[in-house]
Amino acid sequence: MISTKYENYGLSTEKDFVRSLQQQDINKEYEASGIPLYCSKGSVYTDAADSHTLIFGNTGTKKTRNFIIPSAFMLGMAGESMVISDPKGEIYRYSSGFLKEQGYDIKVFNFRNLEYSSAWNPLLLPYRYYKSGDKDKAVELLYDFCMQLKTQVHSGEDPFWELQAMDLMIGIILMLFETETDENRIHMESVVQIRMEVRPWIDPRYASDNDEINAFWKIIEALPEDSLVRYKLASVYSLRKVERTLNCVVSTFDAMIRCLVLNRKLMSVLSSNEIDFDTIGKKKTVLFLIIPDEKTTFHFLVSIFVKQCYEVLIENAQSYPDGTLPIRVNYLLDEFSNFPRIADMPAMISAARSRNIRFILVVQSKQQLEAAYKTDAETIKSNCRNWIYLACRELSLLREIESICGTVEVDGKIISVLTITDLQRLEIGWEDSQALILRPGTSPFVSWVKDFEFYPQSKYQTLSFEKRKYPQVKFFSLKQYVYHQFDFAYERFKRS
Repeated sequence: MISTKYENYGLSTEKDFVRSLQQQDINKEYEASGIPLYCSKGSVYTDAADSHTLIFGNTGTKKTRNFIIPSAFMLGMAGESMVISDPKGEIYRYSSGFLKEQGYDIKVFNFRNLEYSSAWNPLLLPYRYYKSGDKDKAVELLYDFCMQLKTQVHSGEDPFWELQAMDLMIGIILMLFETETDENRIHMESVVQIRMEVRPWIDPRYASDNDEINAFWKIIEALPEDSLVRYKLASVYSLRKVERTLNCVVSTFDAMIRCLVLNRKLMSVLSSNEIDFDTIGKKKTVLFLIIPDEKTTFHFLVSIFVKQCYEVLIENAQSYPDGTLPIRVNYLLDEFSNFPRIADMPAMISAARSRNIRFILVVQSKQQLEAAYKTDAETIKSNCRNWIYLACRELSLLREIESICGTVEVDGKIISVLTITDLQRLEIGWEDSQALILRPGTSPFVSWVKDFEFYPQSKYQTLSFEKRKYPQVKFFSLKQYVYHQFDFAYERFKRS
């Protein structure tokens, strides 16, 4: 335990620390709220400003119980929207009943039990951009999507196969966008159907009655020279007669989507859409992303989800005169450093505050964050106004925190305000725990925070998950399309 004697040696006093915070009665509603940074005598002191927060803490330091779930309570009292990554499902378990009582629209993307998940189609947003004429934005989102899928394969030091497979993926999806007008057919199942038509080229002049006409290559040949689809598929098209190389590219493509294709429930969840990013900044909404923390199979989808949601929010913010969303959106991303790198995250966190968007990021270690974001980790850290440090044994982080806390002169000696030994003595209790809070403009403060069970909002009953209905999925058929668009005999498409 860190003693209060340190207040005299460079740490902030309670009076100085709470001066820039909002004192809240936990039973009253407020216009704005934020993460609880200090609890004292029945009051919770929150940061209601547009400040991002970074929480460092090992497993077992009560990051979720002392900060994330209480944040959901306080933000719920203020009517702010939330996107919450929930590795164990405990945030949903302990906050959903209260949030429902507050009038929130609640959606759950449930990777732990897909039978109780809301549907979300990752191809729908880029499709809508493509059809609206913003093809550059569509390709940008597709590139992000395919980059995340690429993390599912490792072809060694030679990136050729992965890059070719990515071009094939983007080209196939753009071909789908170009040829299909029904949104209900825009999904990964249709992408898989088109991929089944990618096979070595057969010269129609010499094709037998048992051969299939090359519908995939035929569409590429029919596209205008300046077609975006043709451009993205140019390298694959050049390999159409090189069977061995083409098969290797297709095999890499298959490896990229294997984690989706082999899980039929997941493919169903990704084939329709019940989550509307458009409304999050306009009405009280909370999106829970329940993801297994014992395996990372589906973590790449969380990265895609967060990025697409953010893109919609930024665009919506631009439509308002002041450039900000009418309802603040808070990303509470537990286990943030375990997700694959979110594309443009440094730029996202830099631009978010001015659009009424906040991030609360939870990481187990500095090393994890740097492994995911390399040198961009510093940009992410520097854009987080609040640093919350909980007990850990990562020496590089301990040294950095000790350095940030600074030194003071005591009895003619220069000493650290908090030593590495001090930092490892933060108390973790059943009801009350200690945390070191670092904020610009104030000295370091050793705070006391409460477990969520001591908030009255925890007494509400958990909402039951709604069992998913599995609607019949409509597919795009490349063969049918070619049959209607070109002068081919349909029988030539049938297998022998």
